[in-house]
Amino acid sequence: MRPRGFFLFPLALVLCICLLLRRYFSHSPNRFSVEVYLPGWKVHPAVINSSTNTPGKLQTDAFGPLYELEFGSAKKISNSSITVALPLTEKSVQILEVTIADLLGYPSAIKEIVILCPETLLSTARPMLRRLIASYGPVLSTPMTLLPCAHPSCSAEALIGTAFHAFTDWILFLEGSGLQGVNKAARSLLLNPPPVTFPLGLKGFALPTPEAQEGTCLTPLAFHRPADFLVPPFVLPSFIFSDGNAFTEYSPGSWSALGRFISDRRPDTIGGIVVSRDLAGDGCFESLLEVQDAIDSQRILTFPADGYPSHIFDPELLFSDASTQKSLGHFGLFFPTLGDLVAFSLAACGLAIKGHRLDVFLYAEVDSNQTFISTDTCALHYQTGSFAIATADSVVSSWLSHLSGPPDVFISLAAEDVFTASLLRVVRGSEYAASVLVRLARSDLIYSDWMGTLSLAEWQNWNRPRVDISIITNNRPRSLGRLLRSLENACYFGDTLDLRFNMEDSADTITKQMAGDLNWKHGAAFVHHRVAHGGLLTAVVESWYPRSNDSYGLFLEDDVEVSPLFYAWIKLGLLRYRYGDRRNQSPRLYGISLYQQKNLELHIGGRRPFDARRLFNTTGIAAPNTPYLSQIPCSWGAVYFPEHWREFHTYVASRLTDPSVSLKQDIVPDVRSSRWQHSWKKYFVELVFLRGYTMLYPNYANFSSLSTNRLEPGAHVKRLPRAVFDKKRAQFDLPLMPLPDANISEVLGTGLLDLPAGGMPPWDALPVLDLHGSVVSEDLIIRRGEARRPVVFGCGNPPKPHDALSLLCLQHPGL
Repeated sequence: MRPRGFFLFPLALVLCICLLLRRYFSHSPNRFSVEVYLPGWKVHPAVINSSTNTPGKLQTDAFGPLYELEFGSAKKISNSSITVALPLTEKSVQILEVTIADLLGYPSAIKEIVILCPETLLSTARPMLRRLIASYGPVLSTPMTLLPCAHPSCSAEALIGTAFHAFTDWILFLEGSGLQGVNKAARSLLLNPPPVTFPLGLKGFALPTPEAQEGTCLTPLAFHRPADFLVPPFVLPSFIFSDGNAFTEYSPGSWSALGRFISDRRPDTIGGIVVSRDLAGDGCFESLLEVQDAIDSQRILTFPADGYPSHIFDPELLFSDASTQKSLGHFGLFFPTLGDLVAFSLAACGLAIKGHRLDVFLYAEVDSNQTFISTDTCALHYQTGSFAIATADSVVSSWLSHLSGPPDVFISLAAEDVFTASLLRVVRGSEYAASVLVRLARSDLIYSDWMGTLSLAEWQNWNRPRVDISIITNNRPRSLGRLLRSLENACYFGDTLDLRFNMEDSADTITKQMAGDLNWKHGAAFVHHRVAHGGLLTAVVESWYPRSNDSYGLFLEDDVEVSPLFYAWIKLGLLRYRYGDRRNQSPRLYGISLYQQKNLELHIGGRRPFDARRLFNTTGIAAPNTPYLSQIPCSWGAVYFPEHWREFHTYVASRLTDPSVSLKQDIVPDVRSSRWQHSWKKYFVELVFLRGYTMLYPNYANFSSLSTNRLEPGAHVKRLPRAVFDKKRAQFDLPLMPLPDANISEVLGTGLLDLPAGGMPPWDALPVLDLHGSVVSEDLIIRRGEARRPVVFGCGNPPKPHDALSLLCLQHPGL
């Protein structure tokens, strides 16, 4: 017979087990219990043997510690939902768009992004987020919330506070740089965590002990290791924060406090797990001080009971302000390849930064996990085609059907394939009648940075201006060849420009042959040969006449050479001051010079050196690098406007042929041009003086110019001794603005935007210079002409706009 005590011992053991189970499972349910979280498991001895638990020692048996059992049995969740908490610093805010774009590349996992931003950085972060959202357009589905911090650096307490309002299964705490610098394996773990009940991360610490007075950074090992607490980046299940009342006695204001809260509720007393070296890498903090959060009194996250505060950036909210919506546009970028988008990225980012919405479609790219590119200034989201069997029409229709509406502007390549041809047919349809199609040369995309500064109105008028090139030549074939080469090497961005040779009767055989043999790829080419000598005045004036008020004449004498970027400068000026905001349009602007003035030629005592930047510095102009307006007409590469050239035609014809215009005094006082009897500029100077007209001039550093004069002997340049001639040439020969080196980078700045605030200034900010190069007001030059006209012509009635006969008092102003 067995002793009675033999039977009592098992009963006592069962009673102890029951009491211990009641202690650990008194909360219903205990979500840290492996039984609850992983159904079907047997309770591990560490769960019930807590009487021997001591801080820093894990309870184990033959099967290993509890966290290892969880890891061993857990299966990866394929549809995990994650809220990301991202703090900003002065350093990380500079790359915010790239950081967020990186996170948006995982829409299946990341369902919400909460950005903690110091109040001092809000003015920087807000527009960056707006630009980013605009670049994604309606395809963006991940909500983003921007929360202010009163403290210069958002503390751990602030980030932990966001977790109480997450609606997802997991919380991912990140550093300011987000997932950048996190390897692929670690990203996979953080974005697809196994179903465990503890935090998982790459960096962790052990709290101070009697043996170690300072906290210890835990270097990742070949296996997962426990930690007292983790620091970002790490992920943890959101149910940890489901019981807000449990946190009141802990007040987790630091990562160590959060770890202590978790470990006190776990039977294995761990605050988190530092994953193995193959995931986390080998790095470790040098000092615990780097991760200690100041536990101060700031309580920056006082959330309303019903959810997040109102600082929510959502795609639907971006255009909710009707006053700003008027100025924002919708752009559809339709390119074949990712390389085309990269080449155009500076312009595209410029549009996104201004708040325009961009929908980008790369129809020749295959589907991939990456759906955006990041630059130094923005992130560009795109869609891909990958329709191997579908027709071009169905591909284009499918893309358009997913847009929020017809874009204001489509931008595609000039080279036509079946897809661009399909897009062209669609744009011609009634549904897209208001849309404008801009077709750019593929080779010029990389030089398109300046396009990012254009307004919506300027883009919508892209196709209206038409520039005609007029070459005035006689018998300098070598000079003509140099000019033609520079024209052929220039960028025209898909535009069409007709070219016309205007040859004197004395043109030599080689010159005529060069004109006839030119293969002009950018438009039609015409050749005009005089049968009787007309001289330079006639050659210039009769070389071009406008077909409409959208027709512009570019005059180039054969000793001129142009920059590869000359047409970009012309287009930039035309769109801004002829087709953009009406406040930037003036009927008194008569042209755009390519040449940068280095001398002033109209002083009665002779030419004088001129430096616009130096002048503006000494006269208090706020931006010395600004373009400017000058009354002086340029003959070494300049575009003239149609209304003014028609008026000039009539003016010079009347001045030369009408006997009633008999003058006994100079029209313009104190200028050398009054002596130039055979120069067309003599008469144009008269016209601009009487009207108060001005021309736009470039003003780049070191006299970098869009055209230059090589000063070849000709009608107005006599042959001189070599030394004398070279000295004279140095006064006029300017460095041409070059194309940037495409071998340096895939994304290039042209230098055209070396302008105030990186763009063409508003009209009223342009300095005005008179015929002597003095800074004056526009009103003053207008009054000078108005005062001189009755003195010279004897009539005081205001002349009609652009009417030379009424200006010359040759017809009644009322007719």
